[in-house]
Amino acid sequence: MLLDIGLGILAALGVANLFGEIPTELFIMAGIGFALLPDLDFVYALLRYGPNNYRAMIRHRDYLHYPILYVAAGGFLALFISPAWGVLFLITTLAHLAHDSIGLGWGVAWLWPLSDKNYTFFWRYVTPGKELPRQLVYCWERARIDDLIEEYRDPQWLKNIYFRPHPFFATEIIGFAASVLILVRVLG
Repeated sequence: MLLDIGLGILAALGVANLFGEIPTELFIMAGIGFALLPDLDFVYALLRYGPNNYRAMIRHRDYLHYPILYVAAGGFLALFISPAWGVLFLITTLAHLAHDSIGLGWGVAWLWPLSDKNYTFFWRYVTPGKELPRQLVYCWERARIDDLIEEYRDPQWLKNIYFRPHPFFATEIIGFAASVLILVRVLG
């Protein structure tokens, strides 16, 4: 989530610069909001199933994690509202989906509606002591996700990633901190 916020900030600054606009607070906040938008289905899963239903929490990427939806919405915004707002929406939402395709979770259905398979790139975190083969692209059958969750999930993932030295957490913190420093420098 911290990296998504950082990506939203950086995208807002970059898109404003690209279109020769001053990065307003509204534009920056929209970048952050757009970057977090795909995880609204997590909030829905949390409210509907409660915090103890780990399978619902892990599988929250079923509805708002289809890239084609954001391409269409970004195109609509660019054509009918503002090119800058459309590009900001497209970049931030797709950056979120790219982030969700590396490391945690079971990826994103990048080829939906042509395929309902989820894809994870480069690396997938699993329970300490278990391993997946190293490869550039992992392709997960939706019908097998529940079995994969049972086999590879780490019940202590929050503690093991965010409260111990871990490269995933370091990436999130460094990305977020860098974006805040850049924001302060640009607006300074």
